[in-house]
Parts: sequence; C-alpha cells; structure tokens
Amino acid sequence: MILAMLVSLLLCCATYNGVSAFIPQHSRRLLHRRNPSYLLSTTSTSPAASTSNPNTTSASSSSTPSPPPPPVTKPQIPPPPPSSQTSIPTPGRWEEIHGNYILRPPTTNSPPTPPRALIHFLGGAFVGAAPDLSYRYLLERLAASGYLIVATPFTLSFDYLATIDAILDKFERIAPSLARQYGPVPVVGVGHSCGALLQLLITSLFPDTPRAANALISYNNKAVGDAVPLFEEVFAPLFVSLEGGSGGNETDGGVSAVEGMELGLEVMRFAARGELPPDTLISSLSQYIQKLPVSPPNLPSTLPDPLRATLNDILTPLKSTPLLSPQITPLLSQSVDVLSQIPSLIHEVASGGARDFTPPPSQVRNAARRAYRARRTLLIKYDNDALDETDEIEGLLKESETVMRMKRPMVTMDLKRVVLEGYGHATPCLAPPLDVVEGLEGVLGE
Repeated sequence: MILAMLVSLLLCCATYNGVSAFIPQHSRRLLHRRNPSYLLSTTSTSPAASTSNPNTTSASSSSTPSPPPPPVTKPQIPPPPPSSQTSIPTPGRWEEIHGNYILRPPTTNSPPTPPRALIHFLGGAFVGAAPDLSYRYLLERLAASGYLIVATPFTLSFDYLATIDAILDKFERIAPSLARQYGPVPVVGVGHSCGALLQLLITSLFPDTPRAANALISYNNKAVGDAVPLFEEVFAPLFVSLEGGSGGNETDGGVSAVEGMELGLEVMRFAARGELPPDTLISSLSQYIQKLPVSPPNLPSTLPDPLRATLNDILTPLKSTPLLSPQITPLLSQSVDVLSQIPSLIHEVASGGARDFTPPPSQVRNAARRAYRARRTLLIKYDNDALDETDEIEGLLKESETVMRMKRPMVTMDLKRVVLEGYGHATPCLAPPLDVVEGLEGVLGE
C-alpha cells in the first residue's frame, strides 16, 4: 500500500503541458530525435505535420522551410472494434487487448473523467510474462487511485532491444483506441526489476516513445555471470546439451530435451483451459516419443473421433467446477506462459551463442548517462534487497541531468529516491490477488 501511494505521489505531478503529442512510431532506436512529447494522442507528430500545430505555426513561418524528411514506413495498425470507439468497457475489470492487459480506473461520472495518467507497466524477469497476475495487488490499487493501467507482458530474452521492440509493438496497437476514448493523457513508465531496466532503455534509446515520468522499482542491471553464478562453467554447457548437441543440432541420434519441453508446455496450455490437444499436437508428441531410447510401440498419432467425443463429454462438466473457474483458469494459463520462457532462453544460449545481455551493463550505463530524458523519475528500493542497484542508477541519472542541461539549459530533471522496508526483491509481487485467493479456496476449501 505504501508503494502504491508513493508511485501515486509521483504521478500526481507528472502532467506535462507539451505542445505536441505522443504518437506510436515503428522506426525507433536513435533514428529520429523530435521535440519531446509525452501525451497519448491519435494525431501525427511527424516533422511535416507538426507545423500545423497552432503553438508552433508562427515559429515555422518565420524561418526557411526545411526539406521534407524521408518517408518512414510504419506498420499498419488494425483499427479497434467499432464499439471501442464510442463506449468504454466496465472499469475495474482486466481486459486483454492486442497482447496488453488493460485496467481502467473506476468512475461514476458521465461522461467518464479522464484518468490522471496512463501507466505503462513492465514487470520483472519471468513474472513479467503475466503482469496482471504477478502485480495485480499493486496495479489494482493504482487503478483505484484514478490511473489507466496498460501492463504489457513480455518474453524474457538476452536481447533487451528486441524485447523492447516487441513490447512497444503491442503498446502501439492499443494506444490509438485509448486516445480516442480518453483524449490526451500523460504516459508514465513504471517498471520493477528487469522492467525498470527496460523502462530506462525505452526512455534513453527510443526517442519516439517518450515518458512524462518514470518510476523504477528495484532497478537491476547485472550481467548474466553476476546474476547467475557459474553460468559460463555449468549452465551454458548444460543448455547446449539440452538443446541437442553442439549448436543445437541433434547428434548421434540424440533427442532435443528443449523440443520435449515445448511440446509438454503446449499440452499443458490446452489442459489449463480444460481442452483436448489437437491431432497435430498429438502427432508431433507421438513422433517425439518414438525418437526416445525407450518408447512404447505403435503410439497413435491422432485421437479417434469416438474417444475424443467421450473425453470432451468428461471435460465439459469440469469447466463449471472451481478447478477451472474464471479465477483459476488465467492463473493456470499464464503459469504456462511463464514456464514457456525457459526453452527460448536455452535456445538463445545453445544455438544463438548468447552469453550476456544486449546491450551489456556497461552500455546500459552509458545510455542512461548520456541519453536519459524523463523529466521526473522516482527510484524505489527495499532495504533488504541484495539484487538492487538503485544507488548506481541514481548517480548516473544525476549525470544525465548535467548532460541534458548542456544541451538545454532551461531543462530541469526531478529525481527522487525512496527506501522502503520490505521482504526483498520480490516485495511488489507478494500480495496475492484476492479473486485468485477466493478461487483457490473454492478448490482447496477454507
């Protein structure tokens, strides 16, 4: 609760009265540096279009027009359903839209009062694949305080920039419809652990995705070798073996354990929904089992129609039981999403040769020092957190203000650090979602 109040305190002051608006763009990574803009909107802010802004017309007309910039190819973002443009779904309920989990602030006004800010939330390593469950306690209290929550799940990767590209692709698909519904609102980045690092990189290296403010919780920027002891000596060779020989190729008739993990997780995904796997998955699983040194003979590659019908008749009543209730099913399904990151990481090490994150910690520090642009930043650390590196990033962000003021002397950056009592690095994830607890009580009994 204290954590939510502190983040709310930062966001209360986060509104930026800019003259332009935040617009999703596909070309990022230091390709374009436009005037900073922090508001969610549906209008273009390309250099050519910005001259139509009434606040900038006089300045544009008094100077020689510059040649138009080369066209930037942007992905075609599918329009939202017609209903989303005229009505806002019921607040207080999580929605999954274009790969993002949305939680709207409660309101009794008609028309609804605009949210105080849009919080774009990124969770930590692994648990960031299910932020609506892992961080539900924190995010629901922020939503209750008047903030629109967009929690974007991501798959952990050694390539931070590719991860950010995937995150922003998802966010850009939901941004236009939210802007149509709520109008311009400041966009604030909030991240925990690895998510805090990703928010830092977004604000430093992706100038087309600015933030009015950031809240970085339990920031961590350790190298793989520091975060995982004996990674090079033990885990990397183990991952190559699990992938199936050197370079990920099966040798000497070996079988890839990673392939077996992936098939097993796919079966679990269907089971979590109370469904039978399709025949294509059963066929792949059968072929894999037959390659094992010891395997049962004559495995079927499909389920006979009578057997499938019988099993479906058995499963259908189970969907109305507490075991597959609306509270428990998302927990089971997203647990599979969390586990599904393991095979992909093994593949990156075994086949891709990954041995550290990209960019490595030294380059992340340089980016923060030279290019961090958020005007307001709240750093939150816990007093019992051995993984936290908030002290280091605080010094780097102070240096970034000096660099920024050399370019723009009138710009100031508000940086605040707070130390809280807690249970360590995982504190933001510890409070259980109440509806999940109620669902588990239905299964296990009070």
